[in-house]
Amino acid sequence: MAKARILVVEDEFLVAHDISNMLIELGYDVAAIVSTAEDALSVIRNRAPDLILLDIRLKGPIDGIQVANIIKEEWSIPFIYLTAHADDLTLSRAKSSDPLGYLLKPFEFRELKTVIELAFYKHEKERQAAFWAIHDRLSGLPNKFLFLDHLSKAIFLGDRHHKRIGILTFVVLPAEASVNGVPLGSNEIVPAVTEKLVRILRKSDTLARLESGEFIILLPDLETEDQSEIAARRIMGIFEDPINHEGRAVPVIVFSGLAMTDQTGQDPETLLQKSLENLAETLKKAQP
Repeated sequence: MAKARILVVEDEFLVAHDISNMLIELGYDVAAIVSTAEDALSVIRNRAPDLILLDIRLKGPIDGIQVANIIKEEWSIPFIYLTAHADDLTLSRAKSSDPLGYLLKPFEFRELKTVIELAFYKHEKERQAAFWAIHDRLSGLPNKFLFLDHLSKAIFLGDRHHKRIGILTFVVLPAEASVNGVPLGSNEIVPAVTEKLVRILRKSDTLARLESGEFIILLPDLETEDQSEIAARRIMGIFEDPINHEGRAVPVIVFSGLAMTDQTGQDPETLLQKSLENLAETLKKAQP
């Protein structure tokens, strides 16, 4: 596993090199040691460190808190403040930039070790939370929120280039309620269904899964309804063969609904709802 790379932004030469030595002893790589905001931003652009140790008081017109605000706007790199100044005004400004740690100089080896480990832990938890806020937990696919964002952009581009957008919504169900006596529901086969779909979709297509269990595919760059229907048949055709679930061949049945923008585009929520209504109609017709 690659060592984490840490940028040291500190304008006191001896302090900076003491920190660098401690980082190396802790098993980290030192991306660079810099003393100004300008040099710090240059290193971040060119070397993309995993963590930044950022002194609040820096040489030059830009201080560490201003650098932190730039980092938050342009990158998602965690940072820890280093400072010898603990006055209320400094602390208030520092807290507003949401650092992952705060070290008062002088500090000990163990303090540095602890604050870095906690910063990496917190950053990873935040990264995971941000990912799952826009992805389905069962499949790892985009959820409705992210899908609608992709759909909105696709409709905008479609209008600009005189293209139409298709949405294919569908459910995949096991043809039998159990396999070898083991109960099998639609959720159990989601990973296998996802893997099968990912293999055959175009790079421009977006596959998502809604909280209510439906899969949904965004089909951009279409010109006619026939094209959307051909694409839908091609995609649904992969389920004519059983899926592989934990080494077992599981036959499935699929119900789908297709919707398409008109010549002037359409509201994303409205288009999605139309696709779901078409799916519901298909399911209704299939009932005995």
